[in-house]
Amino acid sequence: MAPKKADPKAAAKKEDKPKKPEMSPEMKELKEKEKNLAKVAAPDRTQLDEKVAVIQTNIDGQQEKLQKLNQKIQDKSQGKEEHFRMKEEIRSKLDAYSAKIDELEKQKSALKGNIQEKRNDAREKRGELNSMKSKLQFKTLAEIDSEIRNIEYKMQTESLTIKVEKDLMVKMKELRASKPLLSKYEKMEGSMGPIDTTDMKSSIDEINAQSTEVREAKKLQQAAYSKLIEARQKVMGDVPELFKEREELNGQVRALYAQRQEARDEFNTLQRAYSQYSRELRDLRNDRWKIERAEKQKEWESTRGDRDAEDAAAVEVPFFAELQYLDNMIKHLKSQLPKEAEDKKEEAVKVDISNAPGEVLLAKGSRDEEFFFAPTKKKNLKKKGASGNAKPKSMSHDIQTLAFFDEYKVAAPGDVSQIPDTLKALDAKVEEFKVKQAKKIEDNKKKAEAKAAGKEEETPAAEEAKEE
Repeated sequence: MAPKKADPKAAAKKEDKPKKPEMSPEMKELKEKEKNLAKVAAPDRTQLDEKVAVIQTNIDGQQEKLQKLNQKIQDKSQGKEEHFRMKEEIRSKLDAYSAKIDELEKQKSALKGNIQEKRNDAREKRGELNSMKSKLQFKTLAEIDSEIRNIEYKMQTESLTIKVEKDLMVKMKELRASKPLLSKYEKMEGSMGPIDTTDMKSSIDEINAQSTEVREAKKLQQAAYSKLIEARQKVMGDVPELFKEREELNGQVRALYAQRQEARDEFNTLQRAYSQYSRELRDLRNDRWKIERAEKQKEWESTRGDRDAEDAAAVEVPFFAELQYLDNMIKHLKSQLPKEAEDKKEEAVKVDISNAPGEVLLAKGSRDEEFFFAPTKKKNLKKKGASGNAKPKSMSHDIQTLAFFDEYKVAAPGDVSQIPDTLKALDAKVEEFKVKQAKKIEDNKKKAEAKAAGKEEETPAAEEAKEE
């Protein structure tokens, strides 16, 4: 079988297909970078949630055990406030008794110190008297006087040498000087007597009795304190073991929290790596977009002169905006009519541009249908009784809508029954603006023709002036 001939139409299509523009070096470099960029997959959030859910289930189980254990400890701790109150009360009494005992001991020590001080003073005085006594040769003044008389008699009756006589005179002088010392000794010896510590000893006895009484009271409070502690220990029983078990459970919960945080940290590390990859990829694509945009901008600027020429040749249709506003108002009011009225087709408003000179640049609204008013929800009217007896549906308008009705000197409908009259008034306005539009287009056409004729007349005149 002979091969089929190539389809000439397909060949023509291939030839007509425009060639792709050559890629710039910067674009090639960016694409190469994007191609060489190490891909990083997005971390699986579901996998993390499942892992965290398992850990959280274990945490909830341990927390439930902790809650039961704490309740058990709390049940055993009933009466704790009363126990501590009684304990504090006994402790304060024991402290008061200890302070009282310390005060009594200080008083007793002070009294004993006074007694010892008196004894030391007496001992010192006795030593001083003994020392003084050892210095005295005679015990009484009479003995001293007798010795002085004997020395005088000896000096008067006996023949003595000058040296002996001087010695006797010195001795007499010493004897006379010892009289005041002997008088002082006798006075001191008379004042010396037994030390009177009876009052102080009786005070010490009273203090000892008070101290004994306080100590007995303190022993009673200590016994009560011991009984209180013993009773509390019987109530608490295995609470220390419960505390130990609670600490172990807390350690397990902390370990589970650490596992959960570790899983989250691992996910966050992967997420950061993926975010870094996405950011680098986005930056590369942004750079590519900037280059493409610059190329398109350059292309657009190269064709800008042609577009400006086309825009200059375009002529705006007169009264187009007014007719467009009126058309939108008519469409809006028709959309508010009941279904019976909506079924009737009315002639749409058309803009007459047949007589416009040159090319006409239509407004955007003439190419794509626009709504002058915001579309509202259509509600089905409920039939209540006969249609003639139904109350017309009232209409509300915002300030901007009322301003448009006022601008075109048309009364805004207050309810649905007034819409037909308003539509008639709007149709009349449309016809009025169509007449104005036709007249304006004709005037513009005449002006354009006159302007063109004026330019043609000026050209021969200018050539004649150059020849002259």
